[in-house]
Amino acid sequence: MTEELKARITALRDEIDQVDGAARAEVMAHLEQAVTALEAKGAAVPDWARARIAASMDELVEAQFDNMPV
Repeated sequence: MTEELKARITALRDEIDQVDGAARAEVMAHLEQAVTALEAKGAAVPDWARARIAASMDELVEAQFDNMPV
């Protein structure tokens, strides 16, 4: 199962690179789920996956502040 999760995470990386907007958010949610499942198995998570998730969270937080009045 661990190898299947790693393969899924790699496939999701390719999907993330090909989509934008709402579709990208959906694929990122799948990536987060796969990473969480891999962590639950006690397996190492690829550094790029953690970095992508962190960057996605940063983008979401930044987007919240874009529409705030000053």
